[in-house]
Amino acid sequence: MDTLSSKVGGSTLYLDRVRKIRRLMDEENIDIVMVTSEPNMLYFSGYSAISLERLITLLISRDEDKVSLIVPRLEEKRAEENCKLRDFELISYSDSENPIDILENIFSSKKQVRVGVEETIQFKYVYPLMSRLENINYSLVDGLLYSLRIVKDNEEAEILKKAAEINNRVLLEAIKSIREGITEKKLMMYIRNYALEIGADEVPFALVQSGANSALPHQEPTDRVILKGDTVVLDIGVRYQGYYSDLTRTVVCGSPSSKQIDIFNIVLNAQQNALNTVKEDVKAEDVDLAARRTIESSGYGEYFIHRTGHGIGLEVHEPPFIKTGNTGLLKSGMVFTIEPGIYLPGEFGVRIEDNIIVTREGYVNLAKLPKSMHIEDYEL
Repeated sequence: MDTLSSKVGGSTLYLDRVRKIRRLMDEENIDIVMVTSEPNMLYFSGYSAISLERLITLLISRDEDKVSLIVPRLEEKRAEENCKLRDFELISYSDSENPIDILENIFSSKKQVRVGVEETIQFKYVYPLMSRLENINYSLVDGLLYSLRIVKDNEEAEILKKAAEINNRVLLEAIKSIREGITEKKLMMYIRNYALEIGADEVPFALVQSGANSALPHQEPTDRVILKGDTVVLDIGVRYQGYYSDLTRTVVCGSPSSKQIDIFNIVLNAQQNALNTVKEDVKAEDVDLAARRTIESSGYGEYFIHRTGHGIGLEVHEPPFIKTGNTGLLKSGMVFTIEPGIYLPGEFGVRIEDNIIVTREGYVNLAKLPKSMHIEDYEL
């Protein structure tokens, strides 16, 4: 095990976030928060890595000024260079060492220690300490962490705007590339490459769903050939500097039928009614109900088979969830999707998805593309 000197310098942004979680830890009587997920690691330190089988964790203590970042030795250099905390202790371990021993040494220094962990933590990092130490108790802290992340600060909002700017261009290129005879997979591969070429860091998904496949909301692209008259749903996600954009448009290859137009207009009205509901201190479920009741009143309620939206930020899906039953109040700076849909099994589906930032009196829409079934209507 190697312990490197603490780094001085770095961003006050991350220090402020650590201070905020420490205040919450004090309120909840949590001694140490063990951050293990990539999104939360990035949020509190500016550093992220996929840990796979090796432990990577950021330990935030409520009683000490420093935080400790524990990484495998192969990540030591990246961690040292990318962690943006002003003051942190970097601890690395070799493949012949057991990182549980490092945790045991830290936790055993206290008479009683209440450790906050994320629900996604691997059990192999929790159980050994329970059997070795009698002074340790665990608590889930996902709610605390999300309570900080749910409202985006100005820096996050700017990154999300840039992610959406890239995604608008990608989605436009995807729509303009639809033609009779191209397969869903081929279009998907082109979309991914184009997104990376114009600035996306990652393309977590590029769903191309045509014909009856468009009635399956999470259908992966297939070898199906797009035909004249097909409904085509394009649901594209891009990642930029750790933050996501998630946009969807539905078009027709050729001229839409009267039924396709009718369903599209119902979904469009549902989305607009939901958007009109958005402002600070409105319940999240009221936004969902505005869309849902529009679709239900049109006779297609049973074909709207998911919530109206989800938060977006360091994760593609995160709080707030725009669904019936969520009575939480919207706050300025929250960012989420509005994406009602109607899915007719064996026929076609329609979904329209925007990303919005809540303001005191309404919202800012990060989706800049038109909403039409006609490919020729699309431009930026």
